[in-house]
Amino acid sequence: MALVNERSRSGYGGGAAGSDQISWYFFRLSGAMLIGLALGHLFITHYLHVPSETNFDFVSERYANPLWRTFDWLLLMMALWHGLLGARISVIDYIKSPGWRLITNSVIWVIGVIFTLLGSVTILTFNEEAARNNTGPLAGEMWIGDVLGYSLYVIAAGTYIAVMMLVIWIIRQKIAGRPLIYEGDSGQYAWVLHRATGLGIIFFLLVHILDIMLIGLGRDVYDHTVEFYGRPFIIPMEIALVGAVIYHALNGLRVILIDFWPGGVKNQRVMYYVALIAAVALTIPSAIIILTSEF
Repeated sequence: MALVNERSRSGYGGGAAGSDQISWYFFRLSGAMLIGLALGHLFITHYLHVPSETNFDFVSERYANPLWRTFDWLLLMMALWHGLLGARISVIDYIKSPGWRLITNSVIWVIGVIFTLLGSVTILTFNEEAARNNTGPLAGEMWIGDVLGYSLYVIAAGTYIAVMMLVIWIIRQKIAGRPLIYEGDSGQYAWVLHRATGLGIIFFLLVHILDIMLIGLGRDVYDHTVEFYGRPFIIPMEIALVGAVIYHALNGLRVILIDFWPGGVKNQRVMYYVALIAAVALTIPSAIIILTSEF
């Protein structure tokens, strides 16, 4: 049954022992917090504004308020470790060699520590005066912004290629009369979409932490980097990111309800379709805002 797969894949769940049980509860707690934190951030940066407008003045005005710094730090901690622990589960599922599994998990933990430090230092020690006057370290080194900006091109290209390959695969499966991925319940599709969106979000988040870090290097470097978000090749990926975050959040809420609400199991299929339809419906306004603002 698909629901069993969602709850107990790799033996992972609330009944697991030791660190896996702690991780399982952290997923639920951080997921619940991210519904407010991530969707709130998304609303500000993709509905009230567009990504290319989140320049130095935008961020420095937010960081003048310690409450916004606290909000962004909590968002960083919850999103980063929620995503990296999710990547760890993918490693457990797909990498069977003990040696490669150890190496990959070690890389995940190293990335987590490094990006936690980078993000925390950026948020907690940001000096607006030095950055605004471009007197920070490496101020004026525009090549740094180019490296990060063009890394967005790589992520966007990978996203577009993956979508095209999926469409081609679906067409071929339909022509051959074969089932699409599963013959089972909708919960399996929900699980596949949840994992795919989660991995996509964490890859983008790592790049985003790095580009936010540039605000401490100087206003010019940071604003140069943010300009990439308004480029036509990047915009479809930004819209896809909005949909991915909304779906992942809503389906995460569905998983929490399945685990803790007595009626969750009975209504899991309805909740999946609600999450899917709501994700599409809520992405459309953001897409309209971004497209009309950038073109």
